[in-house]
Amino acid sequence: MWRLVLKNLLRNKRRSFLTGTSVAVSLFLLSSLAMVYTALGKPLENADSIPIMMVRRATGIVFPMPASYGARIREVPGVAACASLSWFGGYWKDPANMFANLAVDPENVFKVQFASTIPPDQLEAFQRERTAAVAGRRLAEKFGWKVGDKITLLGSLWGFNPELTLRGIFSGGPDDQLWFHWEYLNEAIGRMNVVGLYWIRLEKPEMASRVGEAIDAMFRNTPNETKTESLSAFMLNFIAMLGNVRGIILLIGSAVTFAILLIVANTMAMSVRERISEAAIMRSLGFRPAHILRLFVGESLLLTLAGALLGIGGAKLLYDSLRLTQIGQFAFADLRLRPETLALCFGIALSVALLAATWPAYRAARTNIAVALRHTG
Repeated sequence: MWRLVLKNLLRNKRRSFLTGTSVAVSLFLLSSLAMVYTALGKPLENADSIPIMMVRRATGIVFPMPASYGARIREVPGVAACASLSWFGGYWKDPANMFANLAVDPENVFKVQFASTIPPDQLEAFQRERTAAVAGRRLAEKFGWKVGDKITLLGSLWGFNPELTLRGIFSGGPDDQLWFHWEYLNEAIGRMNVVGLYWIRLEKPEMASRVGEAIDAMFRNTPNETKTESLSAFMLNFIAMLGNVRGIILLIGSAVTFAILLIVANTMAMSVRERISEAAIMRSLGFRPAHILRLFVGESLLLTLAGALLGIGGAKLLYDSLRLTQIGQFAFADLRLRPETLALCFGIALSVALLAATWPAYRAARTNIAVALRHTG
């Protein structure tokens, strides 16, 4: 049966090629939209297993907290490490070179970001020098930075341009970021002794709820109440600034799905209409209506799934190689085609193939043989 399906598809090679290509391009676009939609709702894959939480001001992420909070947070049972950080928001040389650059606590940042590894000598140099910085390997490769390079950050709302020396390159974790000394920033802004956020690492991921409640209770009824949340929930706060982007993506994705359905349905309708008399001859030779139905539906499945493999598979290879992490200027997420997104896209392709072919194939299989033999497509 499948050999016959393949031969029928190749009878009109141009039509099959154009339809398959259209399906592949459409599913590539649909996969891209689905990837962003998933990332906007769940920025990090396997986020519940990451033992890192963020402590921010309860009134909003743009409001700072006293630097003295760090020592008190470290005393909370279940907190394995705590590091302060402040978003700097500068760029390198050109506004197009925007990336995450943070003023951090150099003594504790790698204790919290345990997935990030750096040579011991580079870590020591970073901690010892006030104007030192470290960059993630992905960021360093993007801009061609090497250890010892001078990096000046421009355009920050803090009002000064730190002149940094790259003393280390780390791998793993948030390796698209640059970190420099919080104390350097604090001196430049007149020793205000405030930080934007606290990174904390938990002893165990399952302690998140208890630790978060304990930290927030510690600072309740103070001028600077806190909100402790998971890393994924924290990123969702930034994504929320973009507005209802998920709704827009859902509408566009629905339109793309409908377009794929029209493309495949039109092709299958033309193919079936041209071969109604052939189907009648096959039935007169002993083929049952179910055989005719499976033949036409099989053609639709083979054509659509071939386009799906090209479109969805191409999207998977492309986005995995690009390793994109930024949606907006301040919105970060893991932009890859995750297993659930792949399953959704292939499920849509399968549904489209069945919907597009079932009705015309059913009509061809059930048409009276004498009527079908007189049909001219």
